[in-house]
Amino acid sequence: MEIGKRIAQLRRERGISQEELSELALLHRVTVAKYESGQVEPGASALSRIADALGVSTDEILCRVDKLPPFVPIVRASVPVVGEIACGVPITAEQNTEGFADLPDGVAADFALRCKGDSMTPTFLDGDLVLIRQQPEVADGQIAAVGIDGEATLKHFYKTPGGVLLVSDNPKFAPMAYPAASAPIVYGKAVGFVRKLP
Repeated sequence: MEIGKRIAQLRRERGISQEELSELALLHRVTVAKYESGQVEPGASALSRIADALGVSTDEILCRVDKLPPFVPIVRASVPVVGEIACGVPITAEQNTEGFADLPDGVAADFALRCKGDSMTPTFLDGDLVLIRQQPEVADGQIAAVGIDGEATLKHFYKTPGGVLLVSDNPKFAPMAYPAASAPIVYGKAVGFVRKLP
């Protein structure tokens, strides 16, 4: 499949417009339209930003693999573990560095938070260290660390016409809706995890 068609397919699957993709990838909307129509092919830098905005790898856009797992725990460099984040009811985020978490190869993260709860099972388990790339916005459906009245939680993030919807992976947890006036603050995007083997 051509790169442009693949970008368009992945964008539509995530329910985002060309304009939203251009904002997330820091590109002009006309440029994104040219990429998708095949008039121009994105360079390495633009392709990397588009992949980040869509929550996929550049290899997946280039169809070098059928499907890459979104999180690959391979030990490499490290980032500070700055506290806990709820995978359930929001809890107060503790800001004390308690150690360092190893980074998967090729993953850019700014800090890690320890999961507490089971609302993001099976993606994240209680005790996992979730690697967070600090950024103020995420694409719809991506997993984000968000703040609600000074408390933190980890959820799939969706913009709605009236505000924001936070959704768990575990179906026993109901989605949480917030009006625009009290929408959660996005601390960053979950880009990987470190799990201690039993």
